[in-house]
Amino acid sequence: MTKILYIIPPYFYHKENSITDTLPTFTIPYGILSIDSYIKHNIKNTESQLFDFNVEIKNHGCYNINLLKNKLEIYKPDVVAISALFDTSYNYLNIISSVVKEYSNSTLVVVGGGLPTNLYKKILNDFQNIDVICYGEGEIPMRELLNSNTEHKSLISRKSLKEGKVPINTFVHNLDDIPEFDYNIINLSDYNGRSLDKVFSNNIEKVEMSIHTSRGCPFNCVFCANGKLHGKKVRYMSIDRVIKEVKNMIKNHNLTTLIIEDDNFLLNKKRAKEILKKLIQFNIKLEFPNGLAVYSIDEEIGELLKKAGTNLIALAVESGSDHVLKNIIDKPHIVNMIKPAVNILRKNNIRIKAFIVIGLPGETDEHRLETLNMLKNIGFDWVHVAIAIPVVGSRLYDICVENNYLLSNNMENHIISKANIKTHTVDPEKIEKYVYLMNLDINFVNNYNIKNRNYKIAKLFFEDIIKKYPNHAFAYYFFAKICEYLNEPKYIITKNYNKFKEIIERNKEWKEYANQFNLR
Repeated sequence: MTKILYIIPPYFYHKENSITDTLPTFTIPYGILSIDSYIKHNIKNTESQLFDFNVEIKNHGCYNINLLKNKLEIYKPDVVAISALFDTSYNYLNIISSVVKEYSNSTLVVVGGGLPTNLYKKILNDFQNIDVICYGEGEIPMRELLNSNTEHKSLISRKSLKEGKVPINTFVHNLDDIPEFDYNIINLSDYNGRSLDKVFSNNIEKVEMSIHTSRGCPFNCVFCANGKLHGKKVRYMSIDRVIKEVKNMIKNHNLTTLIIEDDNFLLNKKRAKEILKKLIQFNIKLEFPNGLAVYSIDEEIGELLKKAGTNLIALAVESGSDHVLKNIIDKPHIVNMIKPAVNILRKNNIRIKAFIVIGLPGETDEHRLETLNMLKNIGFDWVHVAIAIPVVGSRLYDICVENNYLLSNNMENHIISKANIKTHTVDPEKIEKYVYLMNLDINFVNNYNIKNRNYKIAKLFFEDIIKKYPNHAFAYYFFAKICEYLNEPKYIITKNYNKFKEIIERNKEWKEYANQFNLR
């Protein structure tokens, strides 16, 4: 019996035994589930368990490496497979692999995912306790590794690296070849927060589950690194297999919210429409947290999304400047396409969030103002404004390295709230402040739903913000305003205004923001 322990490092940096205030959204470990099912289907006498540091941090209130030590002693794995999706997990690879080798030097340590795929040379050179890196998609290479075929083209070790080997992808060309997942290695309730529509689905009966109905994306967006992992050629799960998966999720796990996490679900619109038509029968909620392409929204798509259970859509808008979209990001849409897509979704009573990226090399104040004006003119239920992240493997990262734009090579800084790019038009300190001011302006001061008197919807959004960020002064101020408009009891209104006043009196930064937007 070969025993495999899958490990997911923390998504963000946590000090040992420190209490964490705000945790990131936990993403269901779809890649691990896929690899695990593929291995168990193809290799007899294998068993597995999962140790997700993010879940452990949530459950114990702190990051504690001793929890992993205990897991190793109890489970006694033959193989440890570390899944590193995010740059912020980089430094944990050394800590985790060292702990494994301290437990047993004979335990094989393999690392896979987007980070090691794009940084395999550095990881093998820096971290001596990592034995093998799985390059690209892991199903076939991991099967070969467990069958003792360490020379497989997608596997690379320190020895083969010195011999000059360059790993290449091995794709699963027919996604139907991947067996249905064994969800027994996870607790689904630990991954019940991926949905963007948290305001309207925060109930104990909600069960979220993810599916990737395709892999690969033909586009070349500057900030994306997924092409290195899944390739440019798109491969699809058959429509019948998609529907079968959903049926089993409902039957076996009481699915209520289906999360479709394709990079570009609407790329093949005919196929997407057929899937949406077949999903209508299930009467479930449907979401696309990675964002849908603006250019793909048409009248029929809008109607089918609503009928299939979509109440909220995130659009991958990215910028309100045609120059940025075309010449910097290389996005396949122009600004004039955004409003028609929004109108179609609104006509079908679908709320809309927009993804915006600020701080790209070549972007100027003029471009940022274009984006701000576009957001105000069109109006969205909520806007996620992110600072451009130079993710390893993306064109953006390569551009920044080649031109010496990176402030720091520390990958702990690769987070959406931290500016790590400096050019003659991008000042990191100013970008961080600009992004936060844009968030306050669009989502609070000029909130679309408040301006259009959709007070009940606005109230739900602001309740969620207060719950997640209990020291957010503007959230209390505008929640109080909404309660006034809705003729809520006076004590509720007073309570929230007082909370706003309390925060700005003790916090200099919030006081400056309040003065800047004339909220005093």
